[in-house]
Amino acid sequence: MPSHRGSLLRRQLLRRRLRDDDGSAVAEFPMVAVLIIMIGLMIVQAALIVHTRNTLVDAAVQGAHHAALIGSSPQDGAERAERLIGDRFGAGLDAEATAVQEPDGTIRVTVSSTLPLVGLLGPTGSMTVEGRAIAEESW
Repeated sequence: MPSHRGSLLRRQLLRRRLRDDDGSAVAEFPMVAVLIIMIGLMIVQAALIVHTRNTLVDAAVQGAHHAALIGSSPQDGAERAERLIGDRFGAGLDAEATAVQEPDGTIRVTVSSTLPLVGLLGPTGSMTVEGRAIAEESW
């Protein structure tokens, strides 16, 4: 009988130890912290890409409006867009603007750029945005 009672006590002690969560915080914290940091960096990366896109669209529209003025050429609009991008981002963003005048009198400025990164990892590739304006001469 004493061996049966001893094995019962050992099983109860084992169950209690398995249910006990002492020390689990030490293992859980690094796993949760890595996930939270990754989610935070992804949010910052997405916000940076959206901000960059909006700024490039604004530069393209401003370039198109400049090119649409009487006495300006589409090339003037592309140069204006590149100057605005350089003023806002510096040389770190590899952006290039081109402008064409379509047969209907619309000036289209297209800006192509690489995606900005937060840190070393992130999406690779490029984005292209356009701005349009109606040339004053075609009114």
